[in-house]
Amino acid sequence: MHWCSVWHMWLAGDVGSRKLLGPISILISIALPCALLGYGFSYLWIESTILTFLGGIALLLWCFGPGDTGRDIELYSNAYRDPTDDANASTNGNFLNHIYSSGLNSDAAYQRAIAIVSNERVFAPAMWFAVLGPLGALLFRMASVLSRADAVNGAELALVRRLHEILLWVPSRLFALGLGLAGSLGPVLAKLTKQSYPLDAIDNLVGDAAMAAHELPVDEDDSGDRHLALINSMLSLVKRAFVVWLAILAIGTAAGIV
Repeated sequence: MHWCSVWHMWLAGDVGSRKLLGPISILISIALPCALLGYGFSYLWIESTILTFLGGIALLLWCFGPGDTGRDIELYSNAYRDPTDDANASTNGNFLNHIYSSGLNSDAAYQRAIAIVSNERVFAPAMWFAVLGPLGALLFRMASVLSRADAVNGAELALVRRLHEILLWVPSRLFALGLGLAGSLGPVLAKLTKQSYPLDAIDNLVGDAAMAAHELPVDEDDSGDRHLALINSMLSLVKRAFVVWLAILAIGTAAGIV
């Protein structure tokens, strides 16, 4: 999705949308591709519903990420067991390696990060796809990429970050509920009802819900390491949360609600 930054810099700089519209130019950079996508899919829908369906699924898969959470955990686990394995230890894009290098080497930091990136990489774009179709998935992913782009700063960065936070508000709460249904629902509901989470605290909400749902003790894994066992157990909880929402969606579709 690097093209998002290139596209915005071209539109804002070369075309001059930043001079004309100020910080709002970043919203135009997001709106134009989404509008073009919406027009393209509306045309495909008239010509072929099969092509529309296949194209929508392909776009959703493209909007997942960046990175594969399961693969990141596998590489981190290999490097954790064998620090001399340069091929695994040098994966700078691995979110777990970022935690290790930051010095936050508590099990909770790793478990929370798994839930947070799973919401960002998979659940949120999937939810917006379910609500708005391919347009929703692209809208979320562009906002996510531009909110982290080095080329975006100042008022533009503040604006796109707020858009990203708004788009995360509903998915984060649904994902937290899914974690509770897949793990321990009571503690999650207690967290959500007793504590207020503003827009800029989405990560705290997801992390707190994940830890509340994942409260049962975990045995050591095959290598005898509790740290890796907790990480893999949290990944299993996240996968079960996805299955819970897929089941809810399937039941709603069968009942004619969705």
